[in-house]
Amino acid sequence: MLKILLSNDDGYDAPGLEVLFNTLKTFADLFVVAPEVNNSGAGCSITTNKPMRVTKRSNGFLSVTGKPADCVYLGVHELAPWKPDLVISGINLGANMGEDLLYSGTVGAALEARDLLYPSIAISAAAFHQPGSKDYMEPNYDTAANVVLDILQNYDLNEIDPSIVLNINTPNVSFSNDLDYKVTSVGSWGPRNPPQVEKDKSGTVAYWTTHRDRYLKNEANSDIKTLEENLVSISPIFPNYTVNEITKQNLNLKKK
Repeated sequence: MLKILLSNDDGYDAPGLEVLFNTLKTFADLFVVAPEVNNSGAGCSITTNKPMRVTKRSNGFLSVTGKPADCVYLGVHELAPWKPDLVISGINLGANMGEDLLYSGTVGAALEARDLLYPSIAISAAAFHQPGSKDYMEPNYDTAANVVLDILQNYDLNEIDPSIVLNINTPNVSFSNDLDYKVTSVGSWGPRNPPQVEKDKSGTVAYWTTHRDRYLKNEANSDIKTLEENLVSISPIFPNYTVNEITKQNLNLKKK
């Protein structure tokens, strides 16, 4: 039976993680290690300045007082009873596309698996309007979970290159056999809004990170445009910090 390590960034008690576990539990041998608290926006960060504690929860999942990447790191090296065939991170509340990949703890957990040379999937259920907004709709976690199950059942996992992450985003529609999948490139949301400033009665100023009121028009093969068309977006991603030769040749650093 396939062995899968599950993690996320929304926390061990997140509904998306529970739905994913329940959907896959008869198909694969599962082991869950997830953050103790919500770590949305943690990206690839790790815990270095304090020890991490692990707690077994009533649902059988393990929680870690660390980041999503820490969960995968500890899961692979210390906690899981076996070496996984695959690492899956999610199901995230909301899409992870465009520039948001830089911030996503869901993607960060999958990238940690990639660094450890394990095939990995980051799975997110789209909710274009965030919780608290008047237009908010709960993501369809069932669709996201069934997309993962469909891929595991019908595609050759040996074709998943461990040097990349499959970043999957699913639209807010019901799952069916007619739901189309599309291999996509990473699009662009454009600049985020300026920070929101709050001042209390004493004059103390606080700042909130905000998202975007509008976003750019994206090309047809992008993850963002694909989600707009209610298709499943599958973006193969990997970090590449090396610039090409032309860029290096044009970089002219001289002392003043």
